[in-house]
Amino acid sequence: MHVDQVLLLLLNSLTLKSHKLVLSCFSVNLWQEQAFTLMLDNKLITPISTAKNIQCRYCEKNCTLDVIPHSYPNKTRYYAVCEDPIMHEQVGRMTIPPEQLKQWQISIKQLAVLIAELLGLSSDISYKADQKSISLGALSSKAGRKSVVLNVEPLTLVVNQSILPINELLYFEGDKLLLDRDKIEHALNIKQPPATKNYSPNIDKKELRKAKTQAMYQSWQEEYEKLQRENPHKPNQPKKTKGWYAYQISKMPIAQGGSAANITRILKN
Repeated sequence: MHVDQVLLLLLNSLTLKSHKLVLSCFSVNLWQEQAFTLMLDNKLITPISTAKNIQCRYCEKNCTLDVIPHSYPNKTRYYAVCEDPIMHEQVGRMTIPPEQLKQWQISIKQLAVLIAELLGLSSDISYKADQKSISLGALSSKAGRKSVVLNVEPLTLVVNQSILPINELLYFEGDKLLLDRDKIEHALNIKQPPATKNYSPNIDKKELRKAKTQAMYQSWQEEYEKLQRENPHKPNQPKKTKGWYAYQISKMPIAQGGSAANITRILKN
């Protein structure tokens, strides 16, 4: 598979239900070697721990077998045993080359960090598996700073209320992964929101409102964590409560009218 095909495959495979994708050695072997190198060098995929099971390829059943490690003084060898009595009699204990157990991963958070870095934003991003959107920060425009939010389903970037599909923004040029800055700049400075319909006609206003609300909640959480760092607990002093932090946030512009009680309900420890 060519690098552009691999990039599209990875982006289309990331969803809220499957917020991370684990790739086996056999999967990446279907790619061109250059495609694998580019994905790794540009941090789209990262190595993770070796596989604990492997798909047997000795017969058409393709059973999933547990990998059994055996440690020796200078190395560790890996084996698997077919559970089918007939095949076990024919094959016996199978030696598994260590390179076949290598794995790589791409995740929603990993992608969010990468996009934030490409936009020159902070890569200190908080994300949980059930989140439907991630606030990446804000970019400067002619009309002031505009929020940037990554929507998980579908995988889109919300910039100044414009909705841009991620698979139309990310691309490779030479050996570098880039973001289409022309589309980003256009979205940042656009005055009429209806013009964004060309990007994704399937996203309705309800989804946009949800994304904006999630971005506001995320900004509260980030400010809460910042205030906690700036106000460490000191001995012989009462510990500041979540309500105290919420009250401080309620006085800030990012509160957007939210009361201290409502902010307290949203904040997570």
